[in-house]
Amino acid sequence: MRTRDELRAHFGPTGAGPELDRRAAGIVIHETAGPEVIVAEFEYRGTVVDTGKSFALPGIFVLRVRDGEIVSSRDYFDHVTAARVRGRLDALVDAVRARAVDD
Repeated sequence: MRTRDELRAHFGPTGAGPELDRRAAGIVIHETAGPEVIVAEFEYRGTVVDTGKSFALPGIFVLRVRDGEIVSSRDYFDHVTAARVRGRLDALVDAVRARAVDD
């Protein structure tokens, strides 16, 4: 993704999976030795709209910022929690098992 429009499309609703009502919370910014690099630690807190079940999904962004603009970002999330929240935990476990058999 290279443009703001591409980012908006990526983070916008897709219609796939359950609707989530979420917000970023517990945001902590860590400075690094690199003047352009920061680490943002946070979690998405919210509910699955259809079930009302609450969740907390931890994540970390490693951002490179230049002249006030984000020029690169790497995102890391707890994929087991993400799969559980989206009702896809069984599919994740099956994929891991299939991969283990193939290796």
